[in-house]
Amino acid sequence: MAVTWELQDVDKQFFERELQSFVPDRVYDMHAHLWRVSDWEGDAPDIVKAGPSELTMERYKEAMEWIFPKREVHGLHFAFPTCFPSNTEACNSWVSQEIAKDPLARGQFYVRPTDDPEMVRSEMKRLGLRGFKPFVSFIQREDKENAEVPEYFPEWIPRLAHEENWSVTLHMQKARSLADPSNQHWIRTYCEKYPSMTLILDHCARGFNPYHAIEGLAKMQGLPNLYADTSAVCSPAGVCACLKFLGVSNVLYGSDIFCSHMRGTNLPIGDSFVWIEGDSPVWYDVEYAGKPVLLGLENLRATKLACEMMNLSDKDVEDIFWNNAARILGF
Repeated sequence: MAVTWELQDVDKQFFERELQSFVPDRVYDMHAHLWRVSDWEGDAPDIVKAGPSELTMERYKEAMEWIFPKREVHGLHFAFPTCFPSNTEACNSWVSQEIAKDPLARGQFYVRPTDDPEMVRSEMKRLGLRGFKPFVSFIQREDKENAEVPEYFPEWIPRLAHEENWSVTLHMQKARSLADPSNQHWIRTYCEKYPSMTLILDHCARGFNPYHAIEGLAKMQGLPNLYADTSAVCSPAGVCACLKFLGVSNVLYGSDIFCSHMRGTNLPIGDSFVWIEGDSPVWYDVEYAGKPVLLGLENLRATKLACEMMNLSDKDVEDIFWNNAARILGF
């Protein structure tokens, strides 16, 4: 099955059957990448090459219509974290240019740990960006997956976020994610020391394996400035963990576009997790497997089931999809 960028009948049917009565009229996407294929260093992923060469604000809105038909959608945007390992200036300018097209859009600054803090503060204000997107790509270490938090998220970043009331979206490293004691230590330390920073742990605290999220988030309670976005997680237990230990007011919807527009799903396995993409043989080998839908729809179904399992109200659901973001971002 070839990798494609398209809306199919199976997606429309899935939304109508599974999600039409659940998804609110307004959606704020707290994890929304923008990109230009021409900026990629190295070979871009197949799904990106299959999609638009420039995911502008206009193309973003068109793409989100696939998973949110007839809904109002706005987002918190940043560059894609593996396509600009050196030229952050270009990608931050691009994001600034695009979010200016939508009065409710916001942007985060793709930041390197070696950047000069005061230069960053000045540049962010010039560009109109209001938060940080650190990522491990910039550090000089072969086993980046084992990096400690301060290596890619040094303390000057949460300090600036605290001083300016900005947000940070953090993608953790280490095999067991938030279940790792070192990750727990640094996240708690930063949140307690810099209470005016809003720290968002993406992918349900990188809870693709919900057992990691449950173990870690249980030890992160009592931090009012700690949030999680739901982006790309297809296990309802991962979303449930965030709702249980952080509370409804600290859970945010996120798409993680382009991942949302891949076909397939992800699920926990052993002490890790696996992605089953649309071109995997599993769709042919497993009886009744059917046709894969967009991963963003699988993520929404997991979020819906988590909300039902936690007995959330319609108001709670609206908080996750809009009101919490509005409070954090100030619109």
